[in-house]
Amino acid sequence: MHGIGGEIKTIPEDFIVEEIPKEKVSKSREHIIFWVEKRNMDTHEVIRLLSKKLRISRKRFGYAGTKDKFAVAKQRFSIWDPDMNIEEKLKKLSFKYLKLYGFERGDRLNLGDLKGNKFTITIRNIALGEEEIKKKLEKTFEEMKKGIPNYFGVQRFGGIRPITHLVGIEMLKGNFEEAVKIYVAKPFDSEHSEVKKIREYLWKNWGDRKAYLTALKKFPKRFRYERSMLDYLYKRPRDFVGALRRIPKKVRKLFINAVQAWIFNRALQRIVEKHGISKIRDIKIPLVGYDTVLKGEIGRIVENVMKEIGISQKDFILRGMPEMKASGGERNAMIRVKDMELKEIFNDEFNKNKNAIKISFSLPSGSYATVVLDILIKH
Repeated sequence: MHGIGGEIKTIPEDFIVEEIPKEKVSKSREHIIFWVEKRNMDTHEVIRLLSKKLRISRKRFGYAGTKDKFAVAKQRFSIWDPDMNIEEKLKKLSFKYLKLYGFERGDRLNLGDLKGNKFTITIRNIALGEEEIKKKLEKTFEEMKKGIPNYFGVQRFGGIRPITHLVGIEMLKGNFEEAVKIYVAKPFDSEHSEVKKIREYLWKNWGDRKAYLTALKKFPKRFRYERSMLDYLYKRPRDFVGALRRIPKKVRKLFINAVQAWIFNRALQRIVEKHGISKIRDIKIPLVGYDTVLKGEIGRIVENVMKEIGISQKDFILRGMPEMKASGGERNAMIRVKDMELKEIFNDEFNKNKNAIKISFSLPSGSYATVVLDILIKH
C-alpha cells in the first residue's frame, strides 16, 4: 500500500464541508438567502423539513449544490418570498441537528451557483507513525497540486446501495419494470439485515401483488419512495412508469445523471490508462446526452462504453418518460486540489494505538472529496 491507509466518516464530524459562494451582484430581492449547518441530513431532507414547518411548497426552494448526508455541511438555500414574511418565521425555528443563519435577500440559488467547497476531513485508524504519515502526505500533496482525474465519487451512484446508475440504465432502455424492481427490491449486504430481508423477499416474489402489500407493511416509514411505489403497484400492478413517477422528478433525474457520470468515469479511466494523467490536463470529456457531438478518440471511447451497457444517444430522449430526457454537457478530465494542509496528527480515540489526522483542502464545484481521500488512503 502506497497511501497512509485509514478510514473516513467514523462520525459525521469527521467530514466537514462548506460552500464557497460565487461573488455576484443580486438583481432581485424576491428570494431570501440563508445558510444552513446540517448534521447527518441530506439536502432534500432539509427542504422537506423546512417546507413542512413553513407550510410552503418545495418548489419555492433553491440551492447551489447537494452535500453529503453523513457529514457536517454548511450550505446556502433560497426561498421565493416576495411578501417578505418568511425570514422571521425561519429565525424562530429550532432544530437539534440544523442551524439557520446569515439571512439576506437576493436571486434564487440554482445548481452550480458556487465556486466550490472547502473540506475539513478526519482520517482515522491509521497504522503508520507520525513521521511516516508526514512523509507520505508531503509527497502525495505535491502530486495532487499538479492535478488528479476528476472522477465522480461513489455518492453519485449510491453509497449503501450503488444502484442509481443501474436504475438509470434500465430507464434509458425502456425497461421500466426492471428499473422499479432494482430500486425497490435489489438487496445489498451493506444494508440493515431486516431491510435486506424485505428486499430479498420482494426480489424472489416479484410480480405477486400480495408480496407488494406485505413488503409495503414491513418497510420502515423512512423508506417513503419504496412504500409509495409498492402502494401504487398493488393497485396498478403493470404500470411501472406510473410507479417510477411516485419518485419526485428531481430525484428521478439523478438516475439518468448517474448513467452520464458512470460513462464519464469509464471513459476517463481508459484515457488515463492509455495516456497517463499528465495528458488529460486540458481536455474535457462529454457527459453524453441526446444532443452530444461525439468526435475523435474521446468520442470513440464514449461510444464504446455506451455499447457495452447496451444504450445509445437516442435513448436519452426516453420516449416512455419524456420528462426525463437528458441533453449533453462536458466535464473537465482533471482538477487541481487547492489549499491542501495537514492540520494535526493525534491519537485516535476510537482505535487504540492508532493515529488519526485532520486535513483541509478546496475543490471546484461538482468535484468529489471522496476521490481525493481515496488517493490519500490507497495511493
